[in-house]
Amino acid sequence: MVVTSAPWLLTSAVLIGLRLTAHTHGQGNFGVVEQIITIAYAVTVVLSAPVQVVVSRYAADRLYEHRLDAIASPLRRVLALTLFGFCALGAGVMVLLRVPLGIAIAGTMLTTVVGAQWLLLSVGSGLSSPGVVLRSFGYGAPVSVVAALVLERGMELGPIGYLCGFALGQLVTLVLLLLGITRAIPDSADEDARIWPACVEYRLLALSSFAYHLSIWADKAIVWLVLGRDVAALYTASAAFAWFSVIPAFAWIFVQIETVFYQRFRAFYGALEGGGTLAGLRQGALLLQREAKRIVRGASLVQAGVTGVAFMAAPRIMRMAGLPPEAVPLFRIFLLGAALQVITMLAVVLLYYFDRRRDALAVSLVLLIGNAALTLFCWSVGLPPSLGYVLACLVTCLLGLVLVRRRMDALIIDTFQSQAFGAS
Repeated sequence: MVVTSAPWLLTSAVLIGLRLTAHTHGQGNFGVVEQIITIAYAVTVVLSAPVQVVVSRYAADRLYEHRLDAIASPLRRVLALTLFGFCALGAGVMVLLRVPLGIAIAGTMLTTVVGAQWLLLSVGSGLSSPGVVLRSFGYGAPVSVVAALVLERGMELGPIGYLCGFALGQLVTLVLLLLGITRAIPDSADEDARIWPACVEYRLLALSSFAYHLSIWADKAIVWLVLGRDVAALYTASAAFAWFSVIPAFAWIFVQIETVFYQRFRAFYGALEGGGTLAGLRQGALLLQREAKRIVRGASLVQAGVTGVAFMAAPRIMRMAGLPPEAVPLFRIFLLGAALQVITMLAVVLLYYFDRRRDALAVSLVLLIGNAALTLFCWSVGLPPSLGYVLACLVTCLLGLVLVRRRMDALIIDTFQSQAFGAS
């Protein structure tokens, strides 16, 4: 679940913090800084998503098999490739943006660090305690803000200083995550362990994760292309503030999925592996089904309450954020889309849990294609492009819930049909 949602929410937090910081000390060269940080996070989140889900599943499988020695060597290789790949990618992006050399170096450094950060987040969330992950970001975030302001304003280095300071805080997060993971795995490592078989086995999950994270940015890229950078900046800032409204629902989902639902899940499949009776399996499936429905209802109620409050307080929130009045209707539309998308995310997570890879891929592709197509359609007929995002989220949310319900209703049948034994 952390792999699916955390980069999305953390990116929103970064963009909000960046906007609030700019509001408190003036715009200046903020436009260049905002553009580089936004692109760095968008590119790294989307392109690292397939790697994250494969590596996290690989680590989870080795943890289940009690083979922690098979994690270190593949992780080192993937981390090295990630650092090299995002360094090259960041440099290419800076060339395309045609920024000065100093800013290009700082932007490349930030892209490299953030790309590696997402990878370690996906592994650390499973191998180490949640406290390690939270502390890593808890220490790194304030360092980013303070160092950015000190280098930009205190040392009068301008946007270069801001980017270097911001990247320094992210580097702190990266180092803390790496230390937490290092402590969780044994010193001895199986050098013959390879991650490529996991890439083949989980290719549908990788494609699903890529499509899901790309869908988050599809409408922003289209708005940038058809309406220009200034409109896209306002559009993205409004969306980031709206995405922040899902944090209470996300917290509810995270706690419920990782506690009661996981216990029901393990009890059902433990009984299946341990030779439980058919009556016992049916009872376990019924409890699991009820728990899934309870989580969906609870998340919907929490999100509805937060959305309602934020909807009414939209003018004040946008004013505090330093955004113009025209951002208010944008923010309200995005609130509806974010509410629908958090339920879509829950559906994808549940499909991941039950290894419904094709269904998860279908939901992610519908969200991606629908977001791009409906955003373009709304713009072409004179409607707000943000309306296309909401419609895409609505369709995908309904599709995800239908697929989850279908899976839960047929849990016993699908489980036994998937077994490789029993035929004679």
